[in-house]
Amino acid sequence: MSSAPTAYKKRNGTLSVSADRTSLFWTPSEPPSSPPSVTIAIKDITNLQQTPAGNPKVALKVVVQPPAAAAPENHVFSFTSAAARSEQEAITDILRNAIAAIKAAEPPKPAPTPATAQDASAPSAAMAMAQAVSSTVKTNESWYDDAHLIIDIELQRSLLEANPALRQRFNESLRDRPETITITQFSTQFWSTRLHLLRAHAIEKAQNQGDYNVLPEIKFTRVAAEKEGEADSLTLRLAGPQIKLIFKQYPIVRQAYNENVPPTDSNTFWSRFFMSRLLKKLKGEKITDADPPDPMFDKYLSYQEKGPSNIGHIPHFIDLEGNEQNHSQRQGNRPDETMRPEKVPILRILNNLSEKMMAQVAPTDGEAHAPIGMSEDAFNELRLRDLQTEAGDNRVVLNIKDQQRLLGGKQQNGLSTEAQLYAKQSPEKVLELLHSEMASADNINLSKVVGIQSDSEDSDDETRSSKKARIGSKAALTQSSREMLASISRRRLAASADVSSRRGLSESTFDTLSLTHNTTVEFLHYFWTLFLSGDGSRSNEVAKLVETLDRSVDRIKMVAEQAEKEKSQEAENLQKQISTLNPRSTKRRRIEMELERLGGGKQAVEEMVQPTIKALAEATAQYRKAFEEQSAQAVG
Repeated sequence: MSSAPTAYKKRNGTLSVSADRTSLFWTPSEPPSSPPSVTIAIKDITNLQQTPAGNPKVALKVVVQPPAAAAPENHVFSFTSAAARSEQEAITDILRNAIAAIKAAEPPKPAPTPATAQDASAPSAAMAMAQAVSSTVKTNESWYDDAHLIIDIELQRSLLEANPALRQRFNESLRDRPETITITQFSTQFWSTRLHLLRAHAIEKAQNQGDYNVLPEIKFTRVAAEKEGEADSLTLRLAGPQIKLIFKQYPIVRQAYNENVPPTDSNTFWSRFFMSRLLKKLKGEKITDADPPDPMFDKYLSYQEKGPSNIGHIPHFIDLEGNEQNHSQRQGNRPDETMRPEKVPILRILNNLSEKMMAQVAPTDGEAHAPIGMSEDAFNELRLRDLQTEAGDNRVVLNIKDQQRLLGGKQQNGLSTEAQLYAKQSPEKVLELLHSEMASADNINLSKVVGIQSDSEDSDDETRSSKKARIGSKAALTQSSREMLASISRRRLAASADVSSRRGLSESTFDTLSLTHNTTVEFLHYFWTLFLSGDGSRSNEVAKLVETLDRSVDRIKMVAEQAEKEKSQEAENLQKQISTLNPRSTKRRRIEMELERLGGGKQAVEEMVQPTIKALAEATAQYRKAFEEQSAQAVG
């Protein structure tokens, strides 16, 4: 909600926030259609104050510090509708989010430096200008920050329209939310976990289709004749953007259009153009005698297009055409087909068109303050170093006097001090010492340390089930492997779109269960966000959320009961079919096998949502434990 009826200085009006979240307006109700009498820039707001929750009068005080004013200004708006408290909270939340976004987008202010302290290390004017340009580019990229994405209502609405599953999840969660949670609070929490989706959608909307070779895409369409005996007609469909691309890529077509329309009709011009020799030349096709001549376009066949102005001077850093002068190819085998553009005109046409389209694409990997021309790295890669003389050896020669100290204490015989110490020891005594130290380790049984008992398999099943599996034992490893494989199987079935992944549930029941699960997960996220925040003022919201989680368990049970009813009904139908068939018939045996393999029901629902049920139980248990501790501290 971005507007609400309010009273300002005992006059009724409407308080509203602009769509771009930059201004706050108050418009009087009388006279009708009057302009806003109070306009506040959100960036100038320094403080927001509201009346307490228990006060029957709902008002919002906005403290503004204009740049030119010496003292701050106070504006008090009283909300007059029946839902004044919720409207005031919504307006306040919007203003706070907008203020936070504006502060996040502001670049850091540089530290002031005295003008007389300039020296050789001070930045030049060119560097200052480059930094200003670079900061401007970064400011535009700040629109993809988290603060901007959360308050961008239009972007969120566009994403919900583009993603039906997300829209359904949002609507169901919004409908089942507790009454203590406002729409703004719920929306902020919902989108805070989906910022990556908003950012990807914003980038997708900002992308535009680039230029492409438009002429091959335009073709005649054959329309069948309405009456027998009549010839089929050819229809040409040409859109406005396609005409702009033709004029942009082929200036000769623009010149022909300006010189011949009028007096020629526009539709006639395009019909004749797409059947002319000029079109074949522009597409790089070979013109034959069978092509019909057209005086309107044949005079442009000899047109030579001028190149761009930026290729007037090309430095001959590497002159590839010099090969023709130094090593003539006019004798011997003729050049390859790709090296004869006059014989294959489509090569020259495609190269020229590619150059035009690439010249109009702005490089995205270059900095705004980068030097113009070839970079230093590219220049070093293209340098011809084969004729350069080798550089002289500029290494420093070290003359070491005390080599004995630097070589690790080696003596004249080549052995170090430690090696000489080990050489004096007796090998027999060393081996005897090692045997004595390892003798105590001979009786260690590693299987007992780990917990594996070879005699455990010989025990009875009752004794084995009564004992708790030890960590590292064979029974514990088997149980862990079984649980891990079962979890992998459940995840594979949950991600699959096959009918078998529904565990025998009908499509409607499965969709209801999925929607209930998604809503429950949203409330769990919101619960843990509030519960772990430690904000005591929002304890009522946490209590309401716990009630909502309890209702989520009830909704899951309702879905399970519905699934059990469907399973019972399906079993009854199969039983009726079996009773009407011959006991020895193949169809009866097939239906009996289908009845035995009948899935779905309450058990299937409980298996699918078992992790969610555990998460709900853990959340409610943590809340009740914390509530009892707080109550005990309050009593004590």
